[in-house]
Amino acid sequence: MGHLTPFFRLAALLAGNNIKVTFITPSPTVSLAESQTLFRFFASFPEINQKQFHLLPLDKHPSNSEDPFYYHMERICQSSHLLSSLLSSLSPPLSALITDMSLASPAISITQALNLPNYVFFTSSAKMSTLFMSFHALIDSEATTDLDEIEAIKIPGLEAIPRSWIPPPLLQNTNNLLKTYFLENGKKMAESSGILVNTFESIEHEPLRKLNEGKVIEGLPPVIAIGPLAPCEFEKIQPLPWLDEQPAGSVVYVSFGSRTAMSREQLKELGEGLAISGHRFLWMVKDKKVDREDEEDLGQVIGSGLMEKLKEKGLVVKYWLTKRRY
Repeated sequence: MGHLTPFFRLAALLAGNNIKVTFITPSPTVSLAESQTLFRFFASFPEINQKQFHLLPLDKHPSNSEDPFYYHMERICQSSHLLSSLLSSLSPPLSALITDMSLASPAISITQALNLPNYVFFTSSAKMSTLFMSFHALIDSEATTDLDEIEAIKIPGLEAIPRSWIPPPLLQNTNNLLKTYFLENGKKMAESSGILVNTFESIEHEPLRKLNEGKVIEGLPPVIAIGPLAPCEFEKIQPLPWLDEQPAGSVVYVSFGSRTAMSREQLKELGEGLAISGHRFLWMVKDKKVDREDEEDLGQVIGSGLMEKLKEKGLVVKYWLTKRRY
């Protein structure tokens, strides 16, 4: 959802400025939350044209990963050659394509062949984009021999990024899917028509300036901050009377994101900590990576006894919550 939500907001902004928008979505989706949110989005913006991109099946999970989200990404990449005919069939023809950063490599090659401008939307921060777009140069550097020994990554012209801030798979000496996506897509972004970043100048002036001056990596197209993107009205669909009754600023939101699943033991330990913390909290529980596989109720997941203790100060839910409420 961290990539999809900014695209919703960008599409709504463009449509609100009388720009005809076609929103291409992979089919099938990887999670129920994605499917439900897509339905609400298109119901709220009937002027936006939805086009489904039907994915080819894979015989097996990608090597070195049982992660369903990586598996889904691999399906998209291996189906990407079908995108050319889909883009060519659209009427009226596209003026430009805006591509997610994780699909820059396959999508840019296709739009180059079609002579179609392609702008890459980097849905994270400008600071993160400096790592994303320079990581391939670091790996290619003769000075980099053992990633296990790196304490920090030095981005040219900027402060070093501590090892603890960097996704661990990137610092493995062996290949893995995340590392491959970083290398291939980060390098390819220099061939795009422009890079849109989900941030704004006042908080990330320095990394944006260094990117545009060519200090981070040479040969980049214009890097443009387009944030903050305003949330859409359809994102406010979940009424939570309990939350509305709490004093402003008094509730801690506890969630590890839409992709992180914790073990039952970890969940119970976290729940006990919340119960004795004395603070009000809203906890989004997740013990399966993909919500379609999550069929047990909260009592089965964390135990009915712990559930009773947690009711004294907080609210525990299992469905996806938009962070805009907090």
